[in-house]
Amino acid sequence: MRTEHFSLLKVKPGKPLQFSGPIARVLAPHLKDNKMIKAIASTGILKGGNEIELLGMKTEISTDGTFSAWPTGPMGKLPQAKQAAEGVQSAIRKRGKPIMVRDNGTLVYTSYQPPVPTKASMKLLGSRLSHEINGHPQPTVCTLQVTTRCQANCIHCSAARHKRVQEPEMTTQDWKRVVRESEQLGAVTIIFTGGEPLLRPDIFELIDWVDKDEAVVGIFSNGLLLNDDNVKKLVDAGLWFIHVSIDSPNAEQHDEMRRVPGCFEKAIEGLTRAKEAGILTGISTYATPERLRNGQVVELIEMTKRYGFDEITIFDVVPTGRLLHEDRCHLLSDQDKEELCKIENEYNEGHPLPQVITQAHVNGPTGIGCYAGWCQFYMTAYGEMTPCDFTPLHFGNARDESIETLWNRMIGHDGYCYHKNSCRMQDPEFRTKWIDRIPLTGPFPYPVEKFSELAEIDPDSEDVMEIAEGYSSIGIKG
Repeated sequence: MRTEHFSLLKVKPGKPLQFSGPIARVLAPHLKDNKMIKAIASTGILKGGNEIELLGMKTEISTDGTFSAWPTGPMGKLPQAKQAAEGVQSAIRKRGKPIMVRDNGTLVYTSYQPPVPTKASMKLLGSRLSHEINGHPQPTVCTLQVTTRCQANCIHCSAARHKRVQEPEMTTQDWKRVVRESEQLGAVTIIFTGGEPLLRPDIFELIDWVDKDEAVVGIFSNGLLLNDDNVKKLVDAGLWFIHVSIDSPNAEQHDEMRRVPGCFEKAIEGLTRAKEAGILTGISTYATPERLRNGQVVELIEMTKRYGFDEITIFDVVPTGRLLHEDRCHLLSDQDKEELCKIENEYNEGHPLPQVITQAHVNGPTGIGCYAGWCQFYMTAYGEMTPCDFTPLHFGNARDESIETLWNRMIGHDGYCYHKNSCRMQDPEFRTKWIDRIPLTGPFPYPVEKFSELAEIDPDSEDVMEIAEGYSSIGIKG
């Protein structure tokens, strides 16, 4: 049996009162003038000005793996606190059996979130409270494109339009500030991507810089640089997970799409090294109607299972990057997505490895919905904040403004101030309003402030009707 106590909210006497803890950012503005809180804080003066715990959470994992939680502290007696603890307990129990239990007894349900219970996992309660109180959650996931450089030249690269030969990428200190501000804003998962993040000499320093009490850290990689030395450095830096992109279960097809001979073999060998070193490992791939029908999606799952990797993430094909203005015929229909969800459920029944994660489920009506600008953001190698790596819109630059300022601007925008139960970049109405108006010459990502300079697209024009009909013919609805 494992028991642990977490301080969620503390107060220190002073003018003004000083709050700390995973939920302080959300609750402090509402408690700073509360008479009861001031009275409780005053007892800290009698204890030499020490902090007083207002709310904590005791957690327990029984020998059979059952998770339980109870509120503690003065605020723990409030009905709202008891309800919150019960909500956390219920949410975790509904996940069922974890995919693994770490040596320290914590439960792992997915590489994309911290293990339970940890201080980082408790921060998710802060995001939940932010949603309830402010109408919008905190950003829990940030994906940082630390470089555009890559050994591959993929025909389907989603980041290709971001690359600028003449502009310097963000510095080590720039990224360290972004990481720390993101953690403070609520991030519990920080992902380094590219290009190929391992081409950046300071990547191990950046991974090490992530406060492991605040967030888990992962990378998306092509796998070409996962040699023994680099894998050891990743372990020493505290990497939580690594996902390697595999485009086909057929090695020749994968190499052809990546335009790198031997890429498939090196990627699998590298990911196997990472797995043996104790890093959570996953394959990242995508589904098209053709790949679903010819069995390649299932082949990729079986391949992941055969190599013993922990997860496989199957993304939808999204018209973005080099394919931003391509024909929508490769998009998944509603029926295709239903089939993917069925495959996911069948493979995950009983929670055997690998865990199958499909965008069709997670970012659809049966899951959480669109993450972009809701609980995650993406940042280009040059500092622009965008809602996700598929969305060529930006809301300002981290070189000029704080992460909090950029985030607040994004979630206040007409396109992102509300929750949407499906991917915006697959929604013809959203694309007509915000994506199809972007000039072919860019810049990419396109600054939303410049939309006032663009002409509105006539929704009844022949071009727009043709696009909408293309979506409708494959069953994609807004």
